[in-house]
Amino acid sequence: MTKEALEKCIKRKNIKHSQAREAIYKVLQDSNRCLMVSDIADRLIESYPKKISTNTIYRHLNLFVDCELVLVVQDDFKRAYYTIKEDRVMIFRVCLRCNGVKELNMDENLICDEFKDTEFITIHKRCPKCKK
Repeated sequence: MTKEALEKCIKRKNIKHSQAREAIYKVLQDSNRCLMVSDIADRLIESYPKKISTNTIYRHLNLFVDCELVLVVQDDFKRAYYTIKEDRVMIFRVCLRCNGVKELNMDENLICDEFKDTEFITIHKRCPKCKK
């Protein structure tokens, strides 16, 4: 999803433009993995001049999820991981031991017709590190 999608969401929700919201969205766009709120907060310290409260991060993430810009994946302990939503079925592995969440890159052709209109799929299995 692009910055234009974020602007469309802001306009549709009739809310004001916010640099903090834009910075949070950029952190998600620049990441190649699912992020917890604490990960987002840590990355904002490096890239944004002002401190953004955890409540503000959650509020903006909820907006992104509501606008279907971001997916939230939960592990078995209900910890939330956020990632930019893509225009394809996204598949995530939740490790049974460490509860790490990772997006799997699978060939779209391998997904059966039953799941073609699915937003995302989670597979619960041990990650390569925990298999050892």
